[in-house]
Amino acid sequence: MQLCFSTLACPGWSIAQMVSAAGAHGIEGIDFRGIGEEIDITRSSHFQAELKHTLALFGQHALAMPCLNTSVTLVSPAADRWQMMLEECHRYAMLAPQTHSRYLRIFGGAVPKGMTPAEALTMARRHLRQVVHICAAQSCLPLLETHDDWATAPAMLAMLEGFEPRQVGVLWDLEHPYRRGERPVDTATALRPFVRHVHVKDSVRRDGKNIPRLLGEGDLPLEEMFQALRGIGYDDWICLETEKRWHADAPDPEQSIPQFVQYMKGRWPRGKSQ
Repeated sequence: MQLCFSTLACPGWSIAQMVSAAGAHGIEGIDFRGIGEEIDITRSSHFQAELKHTLALFGQHALAMPCLNTSVTLVSPAADRWQMMLEECHRYAMLAPQTHSRYLRIFGGAVPKGMTPAEALTMARRHLRQVVHICAAQSCLPLLETHDDWATAPAMLAMLEGFEPRQVGVLWDLEHPYRRGERPVDTATALRPFVRHVHVKDSVRRDGKNIPRLLGEGDLPLEEMFQALRGIGYDDWICLETEKRWHADAPDPEQSIPQFVQYMKGRWPRGKSQ
């Protein structure tokens, strides 16, 4: 198991600050989901004109970029919007081998009004085949996140029917299936062949919203979730995704990132992922 953190946890930090924090706390990687005001890092100068400098900085500190987090959403009925999604997927897929990133995170998306779940599923699977083709050409793997209307294992498996784990994987965001009433052991067992990456966070549920908290200070059964992961033999990346970018009152990164490392100590042996 190795630790990384999402840039959602530190939206105000520069890359230099992220790298410094990772080094100071023994974190092995950073998952990019925006930097500064730009949510799409393929449009950021850090991953365009300054890419060599960014890669050199990561190399100097032996840091990885395990998963690039895109906004690609499979249930996109408007043709022009889906074309934008394909273009984004192409940009990230081309960036992945340059950053030595194994995975691209994508979303299934919500079923829009006026569309039945069956119609949304048909569209999502059709679009997923296109994404799989794009990623395969660049030797990276798309990961569907347990999110939106595809948060639970049955919904995710319906999407993945006919696809193999070598073509597409799952990013298990621990929060969302649980909030839909699914036991962690059931999520883990059902999705076992596909789980490739994990987002961990904690929160409390208030007025229909998830309010971010430090790990162990919310009401998510994290110990049960970790046990479920160990039960399926998972021993890859655990990524802190405290969503400071979306929630101003979420814990600050100066607190959440070192606390993440301390929380994980003793709960999961550290080691190099294969």
